[in-house]
Amino acid sequence: MIVDTIIIYDISENGLRSRVARALMDYGCIRIQKSAFYGIMNHNTREKLRLRLEKMMHGKEGNIQFYPMCSKCFSMKDSIGEIYQIKEEDVTVL
Repeated sequence: MIVDTIIIYDISENGLRSRVARALMDYGCIRIQKSAFYGIMNHNTREKLRLRLEKMMHGKEGNIQFYPMCSKCFSMKDSIGEIYQIKEEDVTVL
């Protein structure tokens, strides 16, 4: 099943933080805030991404969190202030 997924991270090391962001983009995720990405992926793809990021984080300080959610739940999101509007053409489904 393909689901909307929010990935957030708190990583202080600049190089590691950049590598994590590149890995997320490699999987078709788009940045929605400085340390937050959005992607649409199935369980297997999300697990491959998680394993790749886990190897990058091994022994390093920080954390990465995955929040898969159904489309109905994601559609109920709300925000205050200017945000990046996610457009269908911006998202790659893996």
